[in-house]
Amino acid sequence: MKWIRVALALVLAACSPSSPPAREVAMKERPKVECVGCDTPALAPEALPASEAEWKKKLTPEQFYILRQKGTEASYTGKYLHHQGDGFYACAGCGQKLYDSKTKYDSCGWPSFWDAIPGTVERHRDMEATCTRCGGHLGHIFDDGPPPTGKRH
Repeated sequence: MKWIRVALALVLAACSPSSPPAREVAMKERPKVECVGCDTPALAPEALPASEAEWKKKLTPEQFYILRQKGTEASYTGKYLHHQGDGFYACAGCGQKLYDSKTKYDSCGWPSFWDAIPGTVERHRDMEATCTRCGGHLGHIFDDGPPPTGKRH
């Protein structure tokens, strides 16, 4: 995996305004993270798996659960929660760049962004967010984010 192929299944679920349990607070310490360049091109639409069985072979079990079955990553456990490097966050399913690190902010137990790269994330009626290239589940988009958009991806 080159650069941030986040199982951007960054399952951006609703956050509780209350404080997380003490065990989770301890996990919030900023780890030292090294970044590498995002020079692997995204998969072309015609190169994407054609069936769920093919997706299951391509993805890790956790990625498959989140991206294809609309699962949720456990809060405060994600590899990129406290990541501070400059660059892009890409879909773990197809490699499409989804979020610029300049839009990332601290919000809750999942990585949060106030905007996506135009044309890369679709918001559905139920607030679900999906990748426009592969249809992978990314989480949800809420209307409680910071300016300038007021959104939390």
